Amino acid sequence: MGVESIVKALIISDIHSNVYSLEAIRKAEQDCDLIYCAGDLVDYGPFPREVIEWVHKNDVICVRGNHDDTIIDLYRNGNGGHDVAEDAIKWAHYNARLLGEAEISFLESMPVYRTFEMDGYSYTMQHLYDNYLTIDSLPKYDAFWAERNGGTTEAAGNRRIIFGHTHRRCIHYLSDTSLWLNPGSVSYRRRDDASKEAHYFTITDGEIAMKSLVYDRTPLLKAAQKMQLKEDDMRVAYFFFG
Repeated sequence: MGVESIVKALIISDIHSNVYSLEAIRKAEQDCDLIYCAGDLVDYGPFPREVIEWVHKNDVICVRGNHDDTIIDLYRNGNGGHDVAEDAIKWAHYNARLLGEAEISFLESMPVYRTFEMDGYSYTMQHLYDNYLTIDSLPKYDAFWAERNGGTTEAAGNRRIIFGHTHRRCIHYLSDTSLWLNPGSVSYRRRDDASKEAHYFTITDGEIAMKSLVYDRTPLLKAAQKMQLKEDDMRVAYFFFG
C-alpha cells in the first residue's frame, strides 16, 4: 500500500514589486509544492519586472489585485506611465514605465478570483471583499461563496476563502468549517504595525501555519533612493524599507 504524499502550499499576497522578500521566502520554504498569490504583484516597490519573472519561474497561481489594475490602466491609458511631470512621479508611474506588453498582458490574464480543492478543503481566492471591509457574518460568507461556487449557499464541507489587500495576517472563523484567511503582505505593514518582516502562510496537509521572515531590505531602499519619486512616496519607501 503506497504512502499518500503530503501537499505543502505557500500562500502569499501583496508582493508590491518586492522580489527580495520572495526570494527569501522561497529559500526558507524550499519544500513547497504549490504557491498561491492573492494579488497585488506590482506597484509600491522598485522591482515589478523581476516579480513577474519570479512568478512565472515558480508557477505561482495568482489572482489580480487593485494595484495590478492600476498599473494596467496606466500602461494602457496613461502612455505607459509617461503622462506625468517628472516632479510628480509616483510608484505607479515608475512601475508602468518599467513594464512592457508581455508583463501587462500577464497581469491582465490573471482572474479576479479562483476556486480550487486541496487536501480535502474547498478554497476560493480573491484579492479583496469590499474595499477594507471583512466578511463578518456567516450569511455574508455563504452569499460570497455561492456567487463563486455554482450558486449554492449550502455548506460545502470545509470551506476556506483567501483574501489579501489589508496587509493584516489573520484567520477568521465564521463557523468550525467556514474560514477566511489573509496571509498578510510579503512586503510591508500598515502604519500601526511596526514589523518589517515578510508575512505569509503555509498550509501543509490542511494545517495552516502563520509565518514571518526577516530579510535584507537594503537593496529595496537603495533602489528607491535612486528613483525620482514625489516626497510623499519617498517617505513611504523609508517607512517600508528603511
